[in-house]
Amino acid sequence: MITLVDIVIVLIVGFYYLRKIGTRGPGLPPGPPTLPLVGNIHQFPKERLWLRFTEWSREYGGIVSLKIASQTAIIVTSPRIVRDLMDKRGKSLSNRPQMKLADSITDGLNIGFSQGHIWKLQRRAVQSLLSHEACNKHIPIQKAEAIQFAYDLLKDPKNFFEHTQRQFASVMLSTIFGTRCPRYENSLASEFFSIERDFDELLAPGAHPPIDVIPILQYVPERWAPWKTICRDLRRRQQTFYHRLMNACEQRMKNGRNNGCFLEDIINNRESMGLSREMVAYMGGVSLEGGSNTIATFIHRFILCMMCHPDTQRRGQDEVDKVVGPERMPQMEDIANMPYVQAIIKEVHRFYPTAPLAIPHSNATDESVDGYFIPKDSIVFMNIYGIYHNEELYDEPHTFRPERFLDSEFGTKADADITGLRSDIHFGSGRRICPGMHLANNAVVMNVLNLLWSFDMTKAKEDIRDPFCPITLEDFVPGLTIGPKPFECNIQPRSDKRAALIRAAFSEARSIFSMFEQELTDDEKVFVERW
Repeated sequence: MITLVDIVIVLIVGFYYLRKIGTRGPGLPPGPPTLPLVGNIHQFPKERLWLRFTEWSREYGGIVSLKIASQTAIIVTSPRIVRDLMDKRGKSLSNRPQMKLADSITDGLNIGFSQGHIWKLQRRAVQSLLSHEACNKHIPIQKAEAIQFAYDLLKDPKNFFEHTQRQFASVMLSTIFGTRCPRYENSLASEFFSIERDFDELLAPGAHPPIDVIPILQYVPERWAPWKTICRDLRRRQQTFYHRLMNACEQRMKNGRNNGCFLEDIINNRESMGLSREMVAYMGGVSLEGGSNTIATFIHRFILCMMCHPDTQRRGQDEVDKVVGPERMPQMEDIANMPYVQAIIKEVHRFYPTAPLAIPHSNATDESVDGYFIPKDSIVFMNIYGIYHNEELYDEPHTFRPERFLDSEFGTKADADITGLRSDIHFGSGRRICPGMHLANNAVVMNVLNLLWSFDMTKAKEDIRDPFCPITLEDFVPGLTIGPKPFECNIQPRSDKRAALIRAAFSEARSIFSMFEQELTDDEKVFVERW
């Protein structure tokens, strides 16, 4: 028989454990006050989470803890702690927190979010494909696409946003799947960016209820859970798109028309690598995601910064002219002699980083750093935005000023503690650092040099205050990655001679494009001939 005493004991024990949910346990890093059961959930904004994280880091220090019900979240805004916790303990911190929304779409096959054995297999394959040496083999198609981008700007400068997206989607489609897209409208590029935009918005921190920490939300009927409909639609669109690209690559190989794309090596060695067809399709698709949207948003930010800072643009153009001159277009190796242009690139990365919080990590074992306890399976955020806007590191961090990188290696104050700071910290940390950084750096350099050499980028309406100048966070689309909202920019060639050199270079690039145009539609073939 259950007695009244038994009931009272159960209630007392239950109350004791419920009271602990949402509270900050002993040894955790400091953080904002919590509420019972919910912890800090009520303090999370629905967008631009990195701003709140940065505010907390200023108040509580370089490592902060939060409670999301029973889950612990750690925010790291100190480069030294990033090094000590996330870089030096890469094996433990290589996990990802559970992300049910992403997994419901990708079956856990997206290398950005995958775990355990699947991630290790994918990482090994991707590292071999995206090594520095392997990326150098694909510089010709990157150069050719950068030249078409310049040519597109000559012909149709108003649509520079779409031209940018087309270029980088086409680069990644060519290097990974062996097929390119010569135009944006009704193409693989426009279809991809539609899928990617919806996927990015779905996964943005705070965009949807925290299903991972409140599992009961999984059982809410779909009519009251709009994210379920979004996930189902995205799953269908992603899988159809990635498999269509892989099937075309396999068919090309069967017909003996190989063109040296990344996926050919993977398909030939798939079984020995322990990879399924589904895994290969997602490896290709995720590489396309990582190399298209992120670089496109960088170039959008670059154009925006040049438009709003004409003195910076002019100084960069002067340096390019001094090294290159008007008789030829720039080459990648020219960047070595352009310290100010290098500084511009670094400042664009710092000013508004593409992924302000990267993708969160999770630790496989209990860890400790700076005397604080980090319990196993914590969600660990690397606050890249907060690092790059720390007033203890940078003078006037909210001001766009490339000159800071001429004064010091990392653009920091003379007396700043730069322990742990890396020039590539915007690419992430530890074993989860972006594997495509070499491909991205090549693309950035080519396009920045071409844009500065070829064009003047000015406000579309000089007599009316442009809402994007000065640049604020309100000008950016929030998401897992951020980029500027579409804006107007007057892009004009700097001289008729430079325009003629661009046209000639585009004509010469046809021989490189042709090997990646085997699957063009009839409409695209007509477009290529006309263009």
